[in-house]
Amino acid sequence: MPFFVTKTGLDAFDTARAWGLAVLLNVLTEDEVRLRDAGWAFILEPSGHIHNNAQLTGLSWRTLFAAEDVQWEQVFVTHRGRQEAQKQQVRQILETQWQSLLSDLQRPDNLVVVGTGESVPGGLEPAAFKGLRHDSKARYVEEQLKAPKKHWALACLGMATCGTYRFSREAGQTNWLVLLPVPQDARFNYFRDVQELMRNRGLQYTGVQNAAAHYAVQLTEQLRRRAAAQGSLQDRFSAVLYFTLFGTGQQTKPSQGSQLNLTPLMEAIQRDPHGTEAMLRWLDYCFRLGATKGAEDLALAATELVMRWDLDAYERLVRVFARFIAKKRVRYDNLPEERALTEVMRNVTT
Repeated sequence: MPFFVTKTGLDAFDTARAWGLAVLLNVLTEDEVRLRDAGWAFILEPSGHIHNNAQLTGLSWRTLFAAEDVQWEQVFVTHRGRQEAQKQQVRQILETQWQSLLSDLQRPDNLVVVGTGESVPGGLEPAAFKGLRHDSKARYVEEQLKAPKKHWALACLGMATCGTYRFSREAGQTNWLVLLPVPQDARFNYFRDVQELMRNRGLQYTGVQNAAAHYAVQLTEQLRRRAAAQGSLQDRFSAVLYFTLFGTGQQTKPSQGSQLNLTPLMEAIQRDPHGTEAMLRWLDYCFRLGATKGAEDLALAATELVMRWDLDAYERLVRVFARFIAKKRVRYDNLPEERALTEVMRNVTT
């Protein structure tokens, strides 16, 4: 039985709701869930069935609110001092209203009217930029982006479980770099996929684009391994959404976000899941070396290539990498194979 997450135009909010629904269905059915992007909506189809006596009381559900890798505090970082209360509100809403929520989402024409309900946290959606998170001492408050409670809770669940937050300090300012993959056609199992696909180890990044580009390479490598084992690409992602949370005195606010197109990398795996291994390994090394002191220009060159996939970006990365070889900062076993450079050129010229 399919479920439909109709889109509102708020990219992070919609994608987070899709992931939240996937997590919810995975817990209820204890089975895999398929996500497809139909353009106007995300369509989700669980492989298993929800039993008549199903309840959100099991260990897998409780773990979502206790596990260290579920990033509730970061989702509600703009709700300073209220993170625990907000998390418990999400849990209470979903535990008491999941049946009516799923009933609504079974209708393809279900619509989410934005403007009333709960305030969407800035750690979830960059469009939730304007407005105080609470009344000020002067009893002044601005209008905030609000959404119906059930959909608000679903989006918070999706972002806490499947979003990635990287702490960064730039020019004396503390930031959070926020990343969220967009499924195109993927099969999802929470406890497997969050660890394998969405929780790769972070480095020191020069900015959110740098973090998103490296995340894209790491995600693609995990998908490539699955494709190589299965014989073809089974799971596809269309983009990585990214934005920054930055401190402004007593508040943390989101900056306007963007997205990194994953189509070139998905097509590379589709062509040859074995042949792209050397390319992805070299790009990953460029990002890791670029995260070390004095190698920021290599990180920026690798980021530009993954963002643009054009000849100018490729030539710049090769020139910068050659400079590091000349400085003897690249060991022999980390030199790119001919196959790696060939695959990069194929991606650039395709």
